[in-house]
Amino acid sequence: MIKQLSKSLITFLMTSFLVGCLMRQQVKAGQPLKIMIPLYSYPTWYNPENYIWPQVAAASIQVPIVAVINPNNGPSGGSPNRDYARGINDLRQGNVTILGYVATTYGDRPLEEVKTEIDLYDRHYSIDGIFLDEAASGSDKLDYYQEIYRYIKAKQNLNMVVLNQGTQTDEGYLNRPAGDISIIFENYSSAWPEYESRPYMNNYPGDRFSCLIHTVPDTATMKGHIDRAIQRNIGYIYITDDSPDSVDRNPWNSLPSYWQEQVNYIQSLNDSL
Repeated sequence: MIKQLSKSLITFLMTSFLVGCLMRQQVKAGQPLKIMIPLYSYPTWYNPENYIWPQVAAASIQVPIVAVINPNNGPSGGSPNRDYARGINDLRQGNVTILGYVATTYGDRPLEEVKTEIDLYDRHYSIDGIFLDEAASGSDKLDYYQEIYRYIKAKQNLNMVVLNQGTQTDEGYLNRPAGDISIIFENYSSAWPEYESRPYMNNYPGDRFSCLIHTVPDTATMKGHIDRAIQRNIGYIYITDDSPDSVDRNPWNSLPSYWQEQVNYIQSLNDSL
């Protein structure tokens, strides 16, 4: 019995060691793992207990962070109000990469409307790029998104274009390209273990892909999901225990209860580079 337990223990330790080595090798093969967070919480700087933006800025000391701001389902028609101006400045102090939210209605929104919102962000907001939400994933919309991509890239200060398809996407969005980063998964925690990535993903660096996972119940599950993301060659991630099943039906307007543990775990993986 003792010998059997010893063998089981040895097998467990060896397996854990090999998995750990594999994880480190996979992180080393690409860029450091980064956080991409939809920061859809209002910047309530006047109410520090509910103001989460400084926590995001502080975490960027440990892990590279991209934050998506969304004043009013877009840039709200002009300059940021004083609250958003304060929030953006706080993120800037933390060296956070900031993206402005623009909806595209899966390629059906008129291009001129999309370009107008891009212009407003470029003119009035101190940001680094554009987050195109409700992005199409099929090849029939490639021309639409490539035109937007070129329009954004022509702006001097807008250097990053993220497409939130939330699902597997046609490879053309990567190789034409029509975006710098594709969010290939936005879904419940329960759907992540069975997710099957496209074979072409191994032909690109991990920082071309991101995933957003909500309704993740605890720290252990969060860490396991991060491990799977690395195995699947994904360079940007954000995990939360908030959920679309919550009262406000918005999984992206709070930080998870294990926020600091998530930051610490990603930092530990990056430290192995």
